[in-house]
Amino acid sequence: MRVKARQWPARQDETVRNEFKKEMQIIRIKPKIDLWLGDEAGFEGDPQPRRIICRRGEKPRINYFGSHIMTSVLGAVRPRDGKFISLMMPYVDTDIFQYFISELNQAVELGKRTILVLDRAKWHLTKRLEWGIIEPCYLPAYSPDFNPIEELWLAIKREFFSWFWTDDHDALDDHLEKALKHYINSPDLVKSICSMRTFD
Repeated sequence: MRVKARQWPARQDETVRNEFKKEMQIIRIKPKIDLWLGDEAGFEGDPQPRRIICRRGEKPRINYFGSHIMTSVLGAVRPRDGKFISLMMPYVDTDIFQYFISELNQAVELGKRTILVLDRAKWHLTKRLEWGIIEPCYLPAYSPDFNPIEELWLAIKREFFSWFWTDDHDALDDHLEKALKHYINSPDLVKSICSMRTFD
């Protein structure tokens, strides 16, 4: 059987990754810790086509406008119960991320230590951020596989954007809002997608 090799970051530090993995194994089972996974993703009006099953000789096509419209989504998932909150924005910067953090502070459980796992995007590291009761926990460099919310973005794109295309920003936002609401209202599904199997 021939398998296409998966590209993998060559700059990963396995010692740091192993230490982070051990830390997550402890954090995820502590009842007094409210653990969240945070990230951002871009959704385009001209998404990349996905692999599909078709008859031999068929050549399916998907329209392409080349308009390059995109909407960004900031999101956070609580893997324990699949709670998912999100914010649609035309772009992401420090001010928009601060607004998202303020909103997330309203959703966390009071009386618990709240930890938010994030990558090292520049707006996550800005010193002027006001975190409220949230403690940021940064992923090791080049380790997106350690943040299961990445799987949720892939699921949304696969389920809702494989055969969707538009050159209208309002149409993109309407479709994206529908997709996000589907997962917000399906916590069991989100929980299964964003499980912490990576840390077993």
